[in-house]
Amino acid sequence: MEHREIFYGIGKRIRRLRKQRNLTQEELGERAGLHYSYIGQVERGDKIPSLKTLSKIAQALNVSLDYILEDAETYKVKPDSESAINELLAMVKTRPTHEIKLLTSVCRTIIEELDSWKKNQEQDF
Repeated sequence: MEHREIFYGIGKRIRRLRKQRNLTQEELGERAGLHYSYIGQVERGDKIPSLKTLSKIAQALNVSLDYILEDAETYKVKPDSESAINELLAMVKTRPTHEIKLLTSVCRTIIEELDSWKKNQEQDF
């Protein structure tokens, strides 16, 4: 894959995530500490951002950096899960940052416990 295609894909993912969060390029730029026109250039694949810049954008979108770097197929969700995910996002996105961080921590703990429980169930069989 050509470098240009890679950064075009990254830009498309950033745009999709920004729109899912109902953010303008200006709002995303403010959150990431970047100029809105630069956000537009990254989204179009015209500019090649550094990892540090991509990290700022990921943080502003409240996703991990790998979510921006990986192909969308890696994170594709089943249609029946999508409405539940959207409901969670709707509940969380208007909360203050410190509450979002707390909710993320709680969810991470719950998921780790579920994974551990599943692993133990598989070992019993």
